[in-house]
Amino acid sequence: MSEHQAGIFDRSYTQHLFLEYALGGGHDKNRIRRALRQALALAGERTPVLVAFGPGLWSRLSSDFDFPAFYLEGQVPATQGDLFVWVQADNRGDLFDTGLAVHRQLRDELALQLEVEAFVYHDLRDLSGFVDGIGNPEGEAARQAAIIPDPHPAAGGSWVLSQKWVHAGLEAFHEMPVADQENVFGRTKADAVEFDDERMPDNAHVGRTDVDRDGVPQKIWRRSVPYGSTTEHGLYFLAFSCELDRFDYLLRRMYGLTEDGVRDRMLDFTHPVTSSWWYAPTREWLAAL
Repeated sequence: MSEHQAGIFDRSYTQHLFLEYALGGGHDKNRIRRALRQALALAGERTPVLVAFGPGLWSRLSSDFDFPAFYLEGQVPATQGDLFVWVQADNRGDLFDTGLAVHRQLRDELALQLEVEAFVYHDLRDLSGFVDGIGNPEGEAARQAAIIPDPHPAAGGSWVLSQKWVHAGLEAFHEMPVADQENVFGRTKADAVEFDDERMPDNAHVGRTDVDRDGVPQKIWRRSVPYGSTTEHGLYFLAFSCELDRFDYLLRRMYGLTEDGVRDRMLDFTHPVTSSWWYAPTREWLAAL
């Protein structure tokens, strides 16, 4: 059975680097393949390097299937890239060394359009103070949520959604009473307990995104981490899914684009400035580059 790339499910890493590249015209795909092979060879035992492809670059490298560029009816900035690279490490020094070496292998073939260095904040919390990713499934359920099943030609790989969110309203959020903050998220702040159905506000983030569709739970595997400085900070949202359509559906629920028209209250305090989705192929596919 094909194996997914390393690092997707290991949440022990505290340092993260996200690189998004765009591909110019006229590049030879063999040179791109060679650059990718050299970049992937730089991964270490505790510095995994994951790569995923946007639809444009994927179509150059494979004819197995295609997929559309990110788009959400103009509600969200669509900044679809061609190559996504995620480096993880236990310390910032190793992250820098590996990230720099990877970029040097890729820079002649692709143009860097976004670089975000991020970190684990306290006990896996967002800068809002709320624990992030508590809705993640566990064990085999996590794999079922994140890894594409047979008989899809992408089986063994994963669909990936990346978004850089800027928490422009973070100060105003922290000025609210804790009870009001909890209503925004739909769970308690101190111990991350989700509200029951009776207490859950219609526009709470959990209520908008932890849902079923036609009886199927729309679970995804989240690996988001905070980033930033004193002047700009937020969350680099990263998630993996067995179905590309799950990302579209959950974002539509957040932005009030479904039948009920309810908009996620969280959007009053933060907003995305980039959005792309990608396909992360299997280790076997990458080994054959």
